[in-house]
Amino acid sequence: MEMDELLRTVLSLPSPWQIDDVELQEVDERVNVKVSYGSSRGPCPKCGNEAPRHDVRKRAWRHLDLGEYQTWIECDVPRVKCAEHGTLQVDVPWADGWARFTARFECVVIDWLKEASISAVARNLRLSWDQIYGIQERAVKRGLARREAIEVKHIGVDETSFQKRHEYVTIVVDREHDRVLYVADGRRQSSLDPFFEALRPEQLAGIQTVAMDMHDPFINSAAWHIPDIETKLCFDRFHVAQMFNRAVDVVRRAENKRLIADGDESLKRTKFLWLKKPSDMPRKLRNQLTALRETALNVAQAWAVKDAASKLWHYRSRTWAKKAWYALCDWADQTGLAPLKAVAKTVRYHILGVVNAIVHKASNASSESINSRVQAIKWRANGY
Repeated sequence: MEMDELLRTVLSLPSPWQIDDVELQEVDERVNVKVSYGSSRGPCPKCGNEAPRHDVRKRAWRHLDLGEYQTWIECDVPRVKCAEHGTLQVDVPWADGWARFTARFECVVIDWLKEASISAVARNLRLSWDQIYGIQERAVKRGLARREAIEVKHIGVDETSFQKRHEYVTIVVDREHDRVLYVADGRRQSSLDPFFEALRPEQLAGIQTVAMDMHDPFINSAAWHIPDIETKLCFDRFHVAQMFNRAVDVVRRAENKRLIADGDESLKRTKFLWLKKPSDMPRKLRNQLTALRETALNVAQAWAVKDAASKLWHYRSRTWAKKAWYALCDWADQTGLAPLKAVAKTVRYHILGVVNAIVHKASNASSESINSRVQAIKWRANGY
């Protein structure tokens, strides 16, 4: 088999594309395959209609290596003048858009990235980090284009830190199948809106629960796009518990400072004593917590409210769940402790989402798991 016939078979060149010449550059360890378009007309890349040839643009693509030699396809790619869409460059069958690598070469790079680090792939395939990043980005776009229309019932929305200086990304997760559906820069409403806008009306109506924290931009985006959001929006139990934990810690720090000024060190080094579950403590710490709880300390009152809140997630009835949480908020107000009163105000304002989470048994644990994996990837990337 002749070399040009072999390369035509390897490249899968359809007519009227043809190989004109194969040049071997031994010094540069490079094989140049010169390809041309043997027709005066070509298909418009937008509508597919045949149009007259206008001019050409010289381009080159790296293909799969031949041994230690890099293989490059060089071609004067024609531009056609479509009556409807104007002058456009025809699509080449071996590469996507304006990529500088053939589709087969990019597939090999992606396969290697599954097995080795970016630096190892870059070194062995003689690529730069920027080139690999571009290949990854195009692979993701191709994968999203092939993905079937998503039919999700339970989604989770959360943000995670991406870089220093409080830079975040918004992540949407299919909680039912533990898969990432969408990632966007920032944590604004404009970060989440495109996800909902890409869904059809029936897909939006099919969403049964949306779990998130009490971040107003996310709430506003979901409320704007999802019908009957009042019964679907769920505020994750973890974030509610986190608010109570922070309030307890603020009360402890203020009271500890006051007691130390009076020569009382009973709250010294007790931070995690008030934040951990008693069931997770060794007996010695449980006994210490029990002794402190029986005092008239403000932190003991705050802990009692927090502990009661942790036991209000078992209800099945919206009515009874709402009554229980309103009663808890009244108790928090009666303590007179400002941090607890602030949490009570927040819970009252978002009571529907709290009750929905209880009734639907909805949790954003899958989103938190994805966030942990993102942070692990960041750590392994060492800042890149």
